[in-house]
Amino acid sequence: MPNQTQKFSVIIPANDEELVIGRCLQAVTGGARQDELEVIVVCNGCRDSTASLARTFGPLVQVIETDVRSKTNALNIGDDAATAFPRIYLDADIEVSVDVLRALARMLRDGSPVLAGSPKALIDYEDRNALVRSFYRTWTRLPYFKDGLFGAGLFAFSREGRKRFGRFPEIIADDGFARLVVEPHERKCLSEGTFRITPPRTLRGVIKINIRARAGLYELKALFPEMFKNETTSATRSLGLIVRSPELWAHAPVYLGVMLCAKLGAHYKLWRKRNQIWEKDLTSRR
Repeated sequence: MPNQTQKFSVIIPANDEELVIGRCLQAVTGGARQDELEVIVVCNGCRDSTASLARTFGPLVQVIETDVRSKTNALNIGDDAATAFPRIYLDADIEVSVDVLRALARMLRDGSPVLAGSPKALIDYEDRNALVRSFYRTWTRLPYFKDGLFGAGLFAFSREGRKRFGRFPEIIADDGFARLVVEPHERKCLSEGTFRITPPRTLRGVIKINIRARAGLYELKALFPEMFKNETTSATRSLGLIVRSPELWAHAPVYLGVMLCAKLGAHYKLWRKRNQIWEKDLTSRR
């Protein structure tokens, strides 16, 4: 393949991800050339074999270890070590091919009017139980997803886009921060290519990750209220779509029940000042 893309960086924060880091790096590095990308895995507070597994992928992958168990600190460490742009930030449980990353990097090349972007997400939920399937059948029809899911484990900035902020702040919703730090017309979802999200296997797991997401949203609004001028989705818009979609009515109670639990759980989480605790679903990592 001709080298049509400037060299880019892929930063992967990882905390005890030995069950998934292999499949993540296999997808990212499979068929990749060393002159086109650098992959930086930042193992933060790992107590398992994540670092040693990542090192088996050879010189294409740089592994950095820190005792600090913080995703945003890991993102900043990765930024300090990275030498190329665009910058792609990728969770260790995401699967995305190097071809999709190349396309994303081309979209964010120097001089592009697009400052931040992400591929389309593919939620692999068909083998989950009926309640989990019901939730995702609703969620994947909502504006946040249909308009081009940005974040949710993978986001990227051009050189100019990354200048919009300094360090990643110590917050829960790093992906929400990344989405809102640029204006709507400056972010874009790739028209081709997807990345794979493996959802929880249980409804309890779905609630758990949504508590974290909702707590992150509340924290972001409290710390950076001015950023929400760049928000394009709302609960009212989502509810309106559900009301107008009879095919979703049978699934809506599960979705709305999860959202209610997430809202209550998020308020409790922040009230107890436990926002530093990472709500990681382990069932999807089997």
